[in-house]
Amino acid sequence: MVSTVALVYFGGMAVLFFFWIYGIVSFGLDLKNKIIPGARQYLRGRRKLKEKRKREQEQEEREQQLY
Repeated sequence: MVSTVALVYFGGMAVLFFFWIYGIVSFGLDLKNKIIPGARQYLRGRRKLKEKRKREQEQEEREQQLY
């Protein structure tokens, strides 16, 4: 009887451990394939907008100096 309880207990723990590891690996792959590339793209877009605003401001300053 004790061995059956121990077998069920350790079997249940193995199943829970499997899903725990699966969750960690899945989260890591999501980071690698979705979150990090998305964050890089977002930052790249912000930099481009900032550079574009700076170029437009410099162009406006040059135009004002001409007049």
